[in-house]
Amino acid sequence: MITRQDYIKQLNLEPHPEGGWYKQLHHSEDTFFAPESHGDRYRYTSILFLLDYGSPSHFHRLNHDELWYFHAGKPIIIHCIDKTGKYSNFKLGSDILHGEQLQLRVPKNTIFASEVTDPDSFAVVSCMVSPGFDFHDFELFHKADLAADYPMYKDLIDRLGAE
Repeated sequence: MITRQDYIKQLNLEPHPEGGWYKQLHHSEDTFFAPESHGDRYRYTSILFLLDYGSPSHFHRLNHDELWYFHAGKPIIIHCIDKTGKYSNFKLGSDILHGEQLQLRVPKNTIFASEVTDPDSFAVVSCMVSPGFDFHDFELFHKADLAADYPMYKDLIDRLGAE
């Protein structure tokens, strides 16, 4: 059985600032000026991303849409707060008979976090951002700041907000 550590080692994954492990695999050959980013961006970027119970993806926001594709492991719950403050969640996984989705689009400017809820498991996904990901377009949310804006989600924010 392939372990979490096997994936990290064989795929040369590195710790991601938002949590989990990742490696950028692809980006477009060309760039263009992305007005919402105030700079040049690849047309798309794609990463491999591994999450486990002890390393969730903390609440963050991107300037661009992000597509998630499930590959292996246990399901991931993606928690979203849209620009109106409405909360929703989605289960990314392979069990389509029980409501899991193989792929999911997180709309730009959504505040979101992701977690594997099974304590002894992990998940491997790909994430594709268009226009391409750049850390200048990434905002990580700390617990105190996010809880002040969304007190109704305090328990979730305490679990998945950055320290």
